[in-house]
Amino acid sequence: MNERTVVIRRIEEGMALDRDYVSLPGDYGKESYFQRPDIRAIRSLVFETLDALEEKTGFRKKLEESRQAVIKPNLVSVYHKSGMFAEDYPESTDPRVLDAVVEWVQRYQKKVLLAESSGKPMPTATSFRISGVDRIARYRNTGLTALETCPVHRYLLPKAKVMREVLIPTPFVGVVEGKDFYISVPKLKTNLYTRVTLGFKNAMGVIPYALRERNHNYRIDEKLADMLYILRPDLTLIDGLVGGEGNTPAPVDPVDCRLLVAGTDPVATDRAGCRIMGFDPDEIPLFQEVEKRGFYHGEAQIDGEAPVFHFRPADPSLLGDTFHTHFPNILVLAGHSLPQAPKIRDPYTVTPETARELEGACRGGCLAALRSGFEYIIYSTKKNRDRQIAVVIGSGVSIDGKKWWFDRDGKPYEEEKVRNLKMPILTVGNCGEVLKDVASYRSPGCCSPSACMLAATAAMKVPFPLLSPKNHYFGIFGLDAVRMVLKRTALSLRGIWIDCPSRHIDQIYPAPKVSDKYKDRDFIPWPLPRMSWKMRKKMAKDQLSILKL
Repeated sequence: MNERTVVIRRIEEGMALDRDYVSLPGDYGKESYFQRPDIRAIRSLVFETLDALEEKTGFRKKLEESRQAVIKPNLVSVYHKSGMFAEDYPESTDPRVLDAVVEWVQRYQKKVLLAESSGKPMPTATSFRISGVDRIARYRNTGLTALETCPVHRYLLPKAKVMREVLIPTPFVGVVEGKDFYISVPKLKTNLYTRVTLGFKNAMGVIPYALRERNHNYRIDEKLADMLYILRPDLTLIDGLVGGEGNTPAPVDPVDCRLLVAGTDPVATDRAGCRIMGFDPDEIPLFQEVEKRGFYHGEAQIDGEAPVFHFRPADPSLLGDTFHTHFPNILVLAGHSLPQAPKIRDPYTVTPETARELEGACRGGCLAALRSGFEYIIYSTKKNRDRQIAVVIGSGVSIDGKKWWFDRDGKPYEEEKVRNLKMPILTVGNCGEVLKDVASYRSPGCCSPSACMLAATAAMKVPFPLLSPKNHYFGIFGLDAVRMVLKRTALSLRGIWIDCPSRHIDQIYPAPKVSDKYKDRDFIPWPLPRMSWKMRKKMAKDQLSILKL
């Protein structure tokens, strides 16, 4: 037995796999669906992949002895008839794959729970409806849970660098305690924040909204590595039937990979998926951070053929040529003073390359989120792409008592010149609040991804596609959002913790010191306090503010 075995299986060319890969058809559950050649081929592929992995690793014993199997797909957003040019985009786990995974698991573990929390403010109930996961749960007789409306337990991570306090929704407490078997079923795709998003990053959708937004900035790689102390999948199956290349969490373009990647070592499995996309995991900061923590135990032993598809990398830059081609009249000015930003002494010596480095000093936060907002415009409308605005990124580079920002050519703009620009100004994140008095559009937070995305479309005076009537599920989205927020608000007013207080500050949030007895533990239960009435009102207000988005 080799726990680092990663199984790769592929459906050969000749059969189209791009039908219903985002949303199950109306006849799911009927003989007409299950007898389709593509559905039969996908089921066979899932069974062959998991059977081979079981033979190599023997994971079935733990699955059988567990209290239940908790299966988490990636439904951060489900793009089907969502008001964009194409009907489908490969953003989310293929429901055809998920259905076959559930069927295979139920051979050995009858109790199965499907659990997910989509990206704020998308209600997971809507994602379940669009994808058909709710119908899978009914047909297969599994549990189904939207994690954002679940009470949470708190844990302390003594070895964490960034996220020492973690809140875990009750359906995942059994996973933390080792009673339940955790299966991560992500999509094979690129990502603006972390270059790629695969199995262990999928756990970001477990933790609640406000905690998710903490340190969602230049510290995101450290934060995700911290999460491996408490949430490590027992089994990862990467859905690569139709991969996604481009700028997730915005729409991505399909890549006909036709494969599945499965393993019991989450890091080894994700590294194999990374190489299939054509990227070297050793060059990706997230994998570098994971290795520093001791979660990398060596390269996987690959069972099967591992083809290489050269996915288009995610590109968060607003200073680059691609963005400039789409939006030629946007003046982008970058000027970070963060510790990892390049140090500038003479504003007139900045090159285009240095300007890009300044811009990218906080890739894991507002920059990527803002780029996502502009991507929604690219994928949904041709209107107003020639609109003239200025986008200001960062709080400015301080040189001799003055603040400076730089355009895509490295040309310097002193603060007074920025303030006197004769065009609307969009400022980004808390860093941009130094110019809030002259900003026409703002997206404060550190980081509020949804606020950044919506600010981009507002500044360009185009509707956000998911929040427009062009979205086929616009009405369902609205009703589910109201239900979700009201449930979170009611729980908060009852004094039930469902999240942490929403605070958008660039800091490592404090946690108690740990005695030598516990300092080497991965996690320690840390009971939440009784919620005061003042805190109940604060938490309720936080939930109602979701509807303002």
